[in-house]
Amino acid sequence: MEETTIAALATAPAPAGVAVVRVSGPRARLALRAIFNGKRDPTRHPRTLVYGEILDFKTSAPIDKGLAVFMPAPWSFTGEDVVEFQFHGSPVLVQRVLRSLYAYGVVPAAAGDFTKRAFLNGKMDLAQAEAIADVVSAKSEEELRFAGEQLKGRLSQAIVAVGEPLRDALAELEASIDFPEEDIRPDALHDIGARVSVARAKIEQLLSTYAFGSLVREGVRVLLCGRPNSGKSSLLNLLLGKRKAIVSDISGTTRDLIEDEASLAGHKFVFCDSAGLRETDDEIERIGVELAKERIPWADLVLFLVDATDSAGEWKDAMRLLAESKKRVWMVVNKIDRNPNALSQIYCDSSQCQQNFFISAKTGDGIGALIEALVEDVAKRIPERGEAGEIVTNERHRECLERAAGALARSLDGFQSGGVPIAIIATDIKDALSALDEIVGKTYTEDILGRIFSKFCIGK
Repeated sequence: MEETTIAALATAPAPAGVAVVRVSGPRARLALRAIFNGKRDPTRHPRTLVYGEILDFKTSAPIDKGLAVFMPAPWSFTGEDVVEFQFHGSPVLVQRVLRSLYAYGVVPAAAGDFTKRAFLNGKMDLAQAEAIADVVSAKSEEELRFAGEQLKGRLSQAIVAVGEPLRDALAELEASIDFPEEDIRPDALHDIGARVSVARAKIEQLLSTYAFGSLVREGVRVLLCGRPNSGKSSLLNLLLGKRKAIVSDISGTTRDLIEDEASLAGHKFVFCDSAGLRETDDEIERIGVELAKERIPWADLVLFLVDATDSAGEWKDAMRLLAESKKRVWMVVNKIDRNPNALSQIYCDSSQCQQNFFISAKTGDGIGALIEALVEDVAKRIPERGEAGEIVTNERHRECLERAAGALARSLDGFQSGGVPIAIIATDIKDALSALDEIVGKTYTEDILGRIFSKFCIGK
């Protein structure tokens, strides 16, 4: 059965200077000739932009003037014949061009269809395909950096390097199973066990990077909490660089969780403002306080705001709640413009807070130092650039590595006990290899592909 030919808008679905419609499949060449009238035939001049008119297939009437390029298989992104049309970026024109293609017999592409075909046609492995979605959705320099390294195949190379010695070991074990009259030598068995142990250690090392990798991918989660009217919403707006939360002198303005992302010096942060921590008879505010308490476990870091004019020390009760959570806490004393003496009056010792900051959200004093500390806190955990390709950021990869590590642990137990049949040990190694192969897509199911590519945008 012939593969369908697909088409979709490859640029953002919004008015723009230029729109790009991509077509891929066995009929892409014919579709190009059917709806494009250029000064020359793009199929005779591959990879060269040709100027001409894009036509309505049913009426042959011009839709727009633009450019077309033909990229023949297998030297294209998908490995199939690919055509791209460039024309004025009107959403109405985009729909007319797509309808013309559909009238010819091309079908709409689903999310991730182009990248899925690139994978199925051997243009990239599955980990690299997933990296494309990460590159497109990257919201920070670090996120883009790690996605770029994975797209280059660095993680895939690490997975292959772990798997090759295991394949050799499995071949030796299976040979001894196929020829039982030739018992495997004890020294050879010991050597195989050593190789399995090295492979497991490498997998554990990869797994250990996931904590940081997920931080890069999901962002550092920072919760702003404290008593009402301590300046949490003002600080949130300053950190985000925009007005996200309502700022008012009225106590208890924030009733719900307010969350948004920001990139600071190339690092992704997710900041969350919360209701002020206090006892209240207001039912709505009380719910907000409970939400704030429930949000504490979510945070990688808590910025605990204190009003510099709080001479009664009412902030201490709320601080005790955070101490019980065992979260990393930085105290941020705000409104020092109203009480400069707070620098010597309010302080949190190292048993409760890692750092103390003194700021004025109104004047901006101290904000730079706080942001610098946030950036430094992330930067000190970043591996060297040469190691960036071996950082696990994907939950699917982590789960596969966990399965591989567990299977190898069982096989090592078999080696050490001495009483486990070789066939059982071989099965465990085979299970580990299967899990590793799943990462790069040497083995896969339609369900796995469906779950991965459904997260892509249309046109990619």
